[in-house]
Amino acid sequence: MKSFLEQQYKLHADPFDGKVSNFPPMAGRKKQKEVWERILKQRAGQRGNSFNFIIGDYGTGKSFTLYKIFEDAKTNYPNILPIFMPLLSEDTARKFGLDFIQRIFGRLELNDLIRLLSRTASKDLAYLKTILHEPGIIFERLKKGDELAFAFLRGDKPFKDKEMKELGIVRKIDSTDRAKDYLLALLYVLKKANIDSLLLAIDEVEYIFSQMRGAKISQAFATLRSIFDLQQSHTRAIDLRVTSNMIFFFGISEDGWRRLTVDLQKRERAEGGPIQPFMDRKDRTIALGPLSEKETKELIELRLKYDRIKNFSSKEPLIPFTEEFVKYVFRLTLGKPRDIVERCDQVLLDGLEQKIPLITVDFAKTVYASHGLTTEPKSIR
Repeated sequence: MKSFLEQQYKLHADPFDGKVSNFPPMAGRKKQKEVWERILKQRAGQRGNSFNFIIGDYGTGKSFTLYKIFEDAKTNYPNILPIFMPLLSEDTARKFGLDFIQRIFGRLELNDLIRLLSRTASKDLAYLKTILHEPGIIFERLKKGDELAFAFLRGDKPFKDKEMKELGIVRKIDSTDRAKDYLLALLYVLKKANIDSLLLAIDEVEYIFSQMRGAKISQAFATLRSIFDLQQSHTRAIDLRVTSNMIFFFGISEDGWRRLTVDLQKRERAEGGPIQPFMDRKDRTIALGPLSEKETKELIELRLKYDRIKNFSSKEPLIPFTEEFVKYVFRLTLGKPRDIVERCDQVLLDGLEQKIPLITVDFAKTVYASHGLTTEPKSIR
C-alpha cells in the first residue's frame, strides 16, 4: 500500500530535508556557472595558480556552489583533480599552514592515490627522491598501497620512532615548510599522471576571523599566499621542472569579504602587512545574490523532481504546492535559497502529518505561525 507521501505528494522522500544538500541540480546561477567554467577551461594546466572567490550572504548557496564546482570538475574535466573541504578544522589550528595542507591530503583516498601513481613512471618517482627525498619515499610506498605511508601523509596519528624507521624516513610532517615539500611532491606526481591541475573548493573562509585573533589573521592569509606561490618560491621547484598548478575557489560571506578587503586593507595601509599581496593574487570573484521569482520556482521544481516517484506525470511539477504558495515563499524569503528550502520543508512535513492533500498559502501561514515564524512577506526593494 502506498504511503500518503507517495500517493498524494508523488514523492518517495522529503526533497527539502536537511539544512544543506549538495545533490539536487542547481537553480539559476547561469552567469556564475559560465564564469567558473571559463576559469576551469582557461586555468587548467597553466604554469600559474589561480585565486578565485565565491562571495555571498549567509544562505545564498556558497557551499552548494562550491560543491557544484567540485562536481563539475570531477565529471567534466579528467585532467583536474578536485577536492572540496572546509578551510579550518573544528579545533583551533596551532599551525595554520600545516593544518591546511594536511586537510588537502585528508581528502584523498588511498585507492585514488594508487590509481594515480600507477600512471606515474618508476623513473619519475626515483627522480622525485633525488629532489625531495623523503616525500619521494612516501609516494613510492603509496604506489604500492602502503597504508602506513597513507596514514603518515594524512597526519592520521602521531608516529613513533619505530614506525618512522619502518617507513624509511627521519622527519615528521610537523611544520608548514615540511608540509609544503609533500604538497609540491603531490603536484609533481599529479602532472606525471597527466593531471594538469589540483582544484581546491574551500568553504568557510570567514572562520579565520572567528577562530583567530589579531596578527594571526594576517598570518593565515600570508600563509595562503605562500602556498599560492609554492612553485615559484620553493627552493626545489625549479629542479622538478614541471608540476600541476592549483586552482583555488574560496567561499566567503559578504561580512568576511568586507573585513578582508576593507577593514584589514585599511589597517595595513598605515602599518603594512600581507593582505594586499594576498589580494593582488586574486583572479576572479563570483557574487551570489538572491534568486528571482522564476529561479525560486525552478529551485522548488528541481528539488521535487529529484525525489519524484517513478511514472510521475510532469504536467503538474509543483505538486504538492500551489503556484500561489511558490509566489508567497518567494516574497517571504526574498529569494534566499536556504530560507526557501527551509520554508518548503516545514510546510511539507506538517502537511504530511496532517494529511493535507494540497499545500496552499493559507495552510502555510498557519504552519509558520505555529512555529513562531513570520507570515508576512518582506517588501521587495
